[in-house]
Amino acid sequence: MTASPGNPPPLVIRQPGRGYRFSIDSVLLAGFAAPFCRGKVLDLGTGCGVLLLLLSHLSPGMVSGTGVELQEDLLAFARENFRGSGFAGRLIAVKGDFRGDVPGVAPGAFDFAVSNPPYGRAGRGRRNPDPGKEKARHEVTCTLPELFAAAARSLSTAGRFAFILPYPRLPEIEPCAVKEGLRVEFLRVVHPRAGDPPSRLLCCAVRGGSGAPCELPPLYLHGGAGKYAPEVEQVCRLFRGSQRDRR
Repeated sequence: MTASPGNPPPLVIRQPGRGYRFSIDSVLLAGFAAPFCRGKVLDLGTGCGVLLLLLSHLSPGMVSGTGVELQEDLLAFARENFRGSGFAGRLIAVKGDFRGDVPGVAPGAFDFAVSNPPYGRAGRGRRNPDPGKEKARHEVTCTLPELFAAAARSLSTAGRFAFILPYPRLPEIEPCAVKEGLRVEFLRVVHPRAGDPPSRLLCCAVRGGSGAPCELPPLYLHGGAGKYAPEVEQVCRLFRGSQRDRR
């Protein structure tokens, strides 16, 4: 039976024991994106499918989700996770390079796009010897301008695009958005703890319109020793009781 947001089944997340594995950034992005998420949703670089699964639980207005993934092993995990969580049919994972044409991803067909993209620019920082982690953490297969282009191409009129990046990459966001006809609508800065400098930036851009971004209150990831902030913990609770197969 297909799951509905009002009565979701237990969340099942399976991921590789080695190589790429999702992090707290997926939780932060899902919590941030949920209020804006509606209709048909596209996840650019879905990995094991965690973002679409979280949004399916958190966003009653979400109708369906399509995850695009280039790596075969992660694609298999995403499909297994969608089936295991009861979302088969409502959530699908397709193989492809979203910089070009992908079967099932038609231009202008999605109301909302989301992505947890590679953090580092290609050629910057220490290279990771694991190919999966390298692709996930550095712009080996996709640059930030290419990501914005793919999101803009997929979005319908007034569609939105939400993503997370390291805070130092803030100056790159506005030029990428403007080039693709998008406007930065909401920003939220993430700090590890109160008093710490910002580490991440959550952003939602919208097609068209005008005006300066709305800066939401900052998010402090840790609310105490060894504890996440309450709003982060609320999303993390979706994983409790889930079966985790780290093969």
